[in-house]
Amino acid sequence: MRKHALKRLLSILCAGAVAVSMAGCGQSGDTKKEEKVEISMLDFFIPGEGVTKAMKPLLDKYLEEHPNVVLDEESVSNADLATKVQTLAAGDELPDVFMVKGQMAQTFVENGKMYALDDILAEDPQWRDNFKEGVFSNFTIDEKIYAIPFQVTNTCVFYNTDLFAQAGIKEFPKTWDELIDIIPDLKSIGVTPIVLGNKEKWNAESVIMSTLGNRLTGDEWYQSIRDNSGAKFTDPEFVASLQALSDLAAAGAFNEDVNSIDGAQQRQMYMNGKAAITIDGSWAIANFDENCPDNVKNVTEMAALPMVEGGKGNPEAITGGAGWAIAVSSKLSPEKLEVVKDMLKAMTGPEYGTAAIEEGTLSAVKPGEDVEITETVAAKFDAFAEGRPFIPVYDHQLSSGVIDVMQGGLQELLIGRVTPEELAQRIQTEYENN
Repeated sequence: MRKHALKRLLSILCAGAVAVSMAGCGQSGDTKKEEKVEISMLDFFIPGEGVTKAMKPLLDKYLEEHPNVVLDEESVSNADLATKVQTLAAGDELPDVFMVKGQMAQTFVENGKMYALDDILAEDPQWRDNFKEGVFSNFTIDEKIYAIPFQVTNTCVFYNTDLFAQAGIKEFPKTWDELIDIIPDLKSIGVTPIVLGNKEKWNAESVIMSTLGNRLTGDEWYQSIRDNSGAKFTDPEFVASLQALSDLAAAGAFNEDVNSIDGAQQRQMYMNGKAAITIDGSWAIANFDENCPDNVKNVTEMAALPMVEGGKGNPEAITGGAGWAIAVSSKLSPEKLEVVKDMLKAMTGPEYGTAAIEEGTLSAVKPGEDVEITETVAAKFDAFAEGRPFIPVYDHQLSSGVIDVMQGGLQELLIGRVTPEELAQRIQTEYENN
């Protein structure tokens, strides 16, 4: 009897011990599940921008659903981001997640700064296959993908048809000579013919020269430059593109403070009806639709940059491509990588593709549903861009050194402080030394 009682007691004690042990394990698991994971991120999610309005709510939703994830986020302007991320890279202080431009990818990968994301993409084919064709090209090094693209950028001419009519101009010029010819007509009605904000240096290069250069050089020359297979920046066709921009500036096309105002001020001047033309990017469309007065917005149309006589490029082409993408630090721990993987999916899934269209910005991601574009400028741009061939943006693909020399030189070219031949030689020298 005593043996049976003892056995019963031991059974109860063992069962209790197992229960306590299992409860303890459960508590440990819950505790682990609730452990804080801190992720640092550098981006350009500035309020008011189309990308910010499309993607930030999805990021906020993810953080709300995952209260254990603590995001240390720093947002700077697009213009400041390139300098910021390269400075952090040089000091080996990159955050866990950061935005990177295509031109930086090669150097960052060579220096071991970025994590290859092929395996993460392969784990979820549905997510991977929802990106638009070709958007990974600027971030693919040695056949490995190192960043997740989210935005496709295009540039074109936005012009005020009412001001054109007042100046007696019936249509947007088809050739560069015709563009120069209308400058006096626009000035005669008291407006700036073309407003350009090149304070941050990249605008003249990225928005104008990438297209203008292609108008003269064509695609083969650029591909040879990129592949380092013989083409030179001192070749006559590229020098001619610099001359074309110099001629436009010499004709008085631009505002006198061209190198003193930025892109936002450029946009504002156009929206206030003080300029007839602005050459801008798809990133500006949401701003136009939200902030442009109806009397300007309703008479705004789009055009491709005119063709230059003797050029080898396609006059219908506009620049396009994934300029910025989201990269992951190569130093990321496995625990953080799991969190970042889910966060990236939340930020760049079909919901983002839909939201981007609704906010008037072009996305690298396919939308989750059909979206009707109702905003004025966005709808016009969508119709304008449909079916047009895209050409590369210089600062998406060429080295930082070459771009820095080009951008600084274009500031001088616009105010007549350097000749096209001198600038071409500067760029070529940097290209050879790079």
